[in-house]
Amino acid sequence: MKAFLILKAIEGAPGEFQVLPFGTVEIEGEADAFVDEEAMDSIIAEFERRGNDMVIDYEHQTLTGNEAPAAGWLRKFVKKGQEGLWAVVEWTEKAKQYLASKEYRYFSPVFWVRKADRKIVQIENIALTNFPKINNLHPITAKMNSDFNNHTKKREEITMWEKLKKLFKLAEDADEAKVVEAVEAVVAKNKELEAAGTDKMEVVACKEILEKLKLDEGAKKEDVLNAIDGLEASHVAAGDLSKQVAKLSSDIAEMKKEDIVTLAVDEGKITPAQLEAWGNKMALTDPEQFKTVVLSKAVGSEMPVRKNIPPGPKDKDIIDEAQQSINKMMGIDEEAWKKYGPKEMHNA
Repeated sequence: MKAFLILKAIEGAPGEFQVLPFGTVEIEGEADAFVDEEAMDSIIAEFERRGNDMVIDYEHQTLTGNEAPAAGWLRKFVKKGQEGLWAVVEWTEKAKQYLASKEYRYFSPVFWVRKADRKIVQIENIALTNFPKINNLHPITAKMNSDFNNHTKKREEITMWEKLKKLFKLAEDADEAKVVEAVEAVVAKNKELEAAGTDKMEVVACKEILEKLKLDEGAKKEDVLNAIDGLEASHVAAGDLSKQVAKLSSDIAEMKKEDIVTLAVDEGKITPAQLEAWGNKMALTDPEQFKTVVLSKAVGSEMPVRKNIPPGPKDKDIIDEAQQSINKMMGIDEEAWKKYGPKEMHNA
């Protein structure tokens, strides 16, 4: 029985797991990030430059500055093409037990995203968690072969059906039968056109395509080509708009980052060294995590509180109620008092 339990723990804690998928990385509540060959090369190069194993902790405790026992050590990153970026890991016995008993199933990487193209270029920390911020994340405990392939296949099938529904302008809740019906209608129409023969009519495009291009059935080839050119131009314009939106989002993120960093410094909750090492990046790429890690600390816990006292009016410019009464009896107005009243006194 004891040997069986040990084997079960090893099965529940694989020696490697997928850290990031290839392509789009969906981040809950934020703009998508992206992983390609360049991104994976950048992550691996930065890891190798440091020359240290990367700690895998529990719930990002390493970033809080509190006691942070390791769940495991990331030995290296591995590129696996379309399967994304993987990590080779050595787990602690406690972490193996957590994973084998499914008390922990997911993980959360802290990474930096390049502003220009939203590519992930560095991974700072990885933590075991059951509440990851990345959507559709592949669990650590799933098997490397069949489970991974089934997970990937399922996502691809969902994407395919969604694309077909949009192509045929079907309702979002349209089921598989509706999609198949639409496809069969197109196939039937094509067969009908083929049966008519090219000697009787010039087939420019099937009826469904003409309808989507908003053209009449008698449209000529030039009309179809012009409509397609218009669609391409709209696609380019949409791409430009997307870039403008991405830049605006980046500018807003920068302003939010400045606000929370200033607050953290003013309240003595982070040191300049911590800001330089990881604080500025975290505040920009994951402000909610920054609030959890930094702003939740006690005031003055890291450095003396900064006192920002805005300059006020000079003492002689302030007239209290007693002085106002005296001035009124003496017939001295406010401007005269400010000009000829008591001068500032300085210690020698």
